[in-house]
Amino acid sequence: MSNLIREKCKSLRLAYVADIYEQIPFENPEQYISALLQQELEHREVAKGERLIKKAKFMNEKELKDYRWSEHIRLPPQLDRESLESLYFIDKKENLILTGAPGTG
Repeated sequence: MSNLIREKCKSLRLAYVADIYEQIPFENPEQYISALLQQELEHREVAKGERLIKKAKFMNEKELKDYRWSEHIRLPPQLDRESLESLYFIDKKENLILTGAPGTG
């Protein structure tokens, strides 16, 4: 890509267009522009998610599959491990708060 095009993309704040414009198949001008802008939006969303996670300064990433279940874990009567791991509460738009003594992670 010429430096002129790269500079124009930079001026327009189209950060990803300069990198992806050659990868978009061209069928007609409308399809091309639509696909190019869609890719720009998708790249921005990914970058935004990564930026927000970084800004949150999470100490480290944790996943339920790595969780150490023990007999000391107590759940409400209406909830068991399998239903917790199924993440059903997300579909119901419910919150889940896990608490523990200091130092438990």
